[in-house]
Amino acid sequence: MEKVFNSLPEHIQVHLREILRSSGLPDNEESLEAISKNWMDKKNLFQAQIKSLDMIETGTFAADDPRAALALTYSGSLISLGPPRNGGRRMEYYSITLRADVPEMLKAPEARIKADTGADKILEFEDGPIKSTSALFKIAVCRDGVGPEEQETRIHEAVLFLTNGFVKINSSLTINKDLENVQFTTKSIIQQVAARNDITRKEARKIIEDYLIILESGMLLGERVLLGRLGRLYLKMQPARKARIGKNFKTGEEMTIKARPETPAPKMSFSGRMKERAAVVDLALNNPADGSTDNYNDDF
Repeated sequence: MEKVFNSLPEHIQVHLREILRSSGLPDNEESLEAISKNWMDKKNLFQAQIKSLDMIETGTFAADDPRAALALTYSGSLISLGPPRNGGRRMEYYSITLRADVPEMLKAPEARIKADTGADKILEFEDGPIKSTSALFKIAVCRDGVGPEEQETRIHEAVLFLTNGFVKINSSLTINKDLENVQFTTKSIIQQVAARNDITRKEARKIIEDYLIILESGMLLGERVLLGRLGRLYLKMQPARKARIGKNFKTGEEMTIKARPETPAPKMSFSGRMKERAAVVDLALNNPADGSTDNYNDDF
């Protein structure tokens, strides 16, 4: 089977060799192949996500382009650009290094693009926290006719998904075994919410805790509580159950299972949108290390 590294264009191979030198991995062919697979997984995840959000790739992007854009650099960084407003654009830059459990983020509310750009070119800014990026590998935009607010929503959703996805892909490298299963803990979620909204972690924790309490209260009061795009929470009556003879799964011995009266139980129904998106997920791509999907953490 042909190695991933050998299948890549020469200029990408050169870039990956540079990443290897600073990665902390042994400088050998095995490590180079691991980083190449890492890079390819990120590219595939980027393409799958923009497709799911009905965005399209473009080879060029003008400084005055009226659309929002999402760009992936050769180094695996992400740049999101909002649609033009008052001569500038909202800009967010995410650097997802191989050893990081959360991405480094730089933001500017009104960054100005210095010149037209495109694939294989750098992106330059007249002002803001960064002056230029590394060469762009992929650029995605929304289709014509999508309004500015919806463009912002799709770009934001893509960034949230991809930054977490890239960290998960990084965790599959041997140097990052201590990073496995840390992305969706309370600490990490609070850190992400705080950083993305310019608030303290204490403030983020309080907001999230209040939100969860409100959801729980609504459900326990008998309401069907909307969970945004995910679906709804609600209570459903479980029918009464008579006492019966069953088996202890551990010992195989017969046991009496007690009767249970009619009882309300918490349920969740997923939205049609969520079901549609889940149906096209490539689990092998989203779980590059071992294919496992069990990453639940309930420590709020």
